[in-house]
Amino acid sequence: MTSPRVTFDAGTRYGIALVGVLFAAYLNIATGFTTFLQAVDFGGTLGSDDSIVNAVQFLTIVGLYVASFAIAPAPGAHRLAAITLACVVLFLWATLGIERSIGNVTEPIDLWLFVLNQGFITLVVSLGGWLLVRQRHPLAFVVLIVAIVPPIVAAVLRDASVTSGAYQLIIEGIVVLGGIGGAWAAWAIDRAVRRRSA
Repeated sequence: MTSPRVTFDAGTRYGIALVGVLFAAYLNIATGFTTFLQAVDFGGTLGSDDSIVNAVQFLTIVGLYVASFAIAPAPGAHRLAAITLACVVLFLWATLGIERSIGNVTEPIDLWLFVLNQGFITLVVSLGGWLLVRQRHPLAFVVLIVAIVPPIVAAVLRDASVTSGAYQLIIEGIVVLGGIGGAWAAWAIDRAVRRRSA
């Protein structure tokens, strides 16, 4: 009796890409980059290994997104668009976060708290990239509005002085539900639009 042959077909690539994006999104929201964005770790000397660990974690997450989008069964232009989105957003996030931590980017504070929110970034990269590689209709991208929920909830939680553990669990839950719900909603919109146009 021979075991079934595993082929690297579109279905296999889809499965690998899906797992990769989910894993990257989980790491992206579950990994704290507070130390990574602290000026003391980027002042020319490394006082501890925290900055190195966080930098490796950050680059691992970027690499996971890039590999997952690159392997997805989609036309090259869509895969390249998703990879570009991931790299531009994540590296801008890190750069602006570092600049903000050393005082080069200050006002308006509320804007930067919103734009640099980890949940916001995670949803934009993971959900936005997934919609690109899945070739969803442009109207389906309206589901990306779900990305504004984490920073809004984060502001409410901060004002309520919620403990850091509860804060993290709530934001993680919102990102997970928002990402999965957004992907399914985009599929439904895409299907409805294409049926109507057909």
